[in-house]
Amino acid sequence: MGWHIMLHRLLIAFVAVLLFIVPAAAAKRVALVIGNSKYTHFSALANPDNDAASIAQALRDAKFDDVILASDLDFNGLKKALKNFSSKAVGAEVAMVYYAGHGVEVDGINYLVPVEAELQRATDVEFEAIPLDLARFKAQFTGA
Repeated sequence: MGWHIMLHRLLIAFVAVLLFIVPAAAAKRVALVIGNSKYTHFSALANPDNDAASIAQALRDAKFDDVILASDLDFNGLKKALKNFSSKAVGAEVAMVYYAGHGVEVDGINYLVPVEAELQRATDVEFEAIPLDLARFKAQFTGA
């Protein structure tokens, strides 16, 4: 047996071992997917529920470790979902938040709008919506 055949077999064996090692060593990937469609004081949106379901399925197909799908969240539900997700994101290499629904920008700050928000005045936003920065929490990622 020539050295090039032996080297070829050794290379195949090495690649086969890598195929079994890499998935086991893959880092944690988590996602929170929110679709808010059924607003109480605004027109309902046709697509967020379907978009969120499609994104969640795509992430599951991409082998994310944990995909949380939530829909039509009120203020407390949205805040609780973000809080719980921030705990799951600690130590993750990838932590993704996807939001489909109404959003608003006031004085340079972007907000996610919960389904029961009234927002009759610009000043109501601070009391009835969730600042986007809250969704961009600072977790300790292993890949950082």
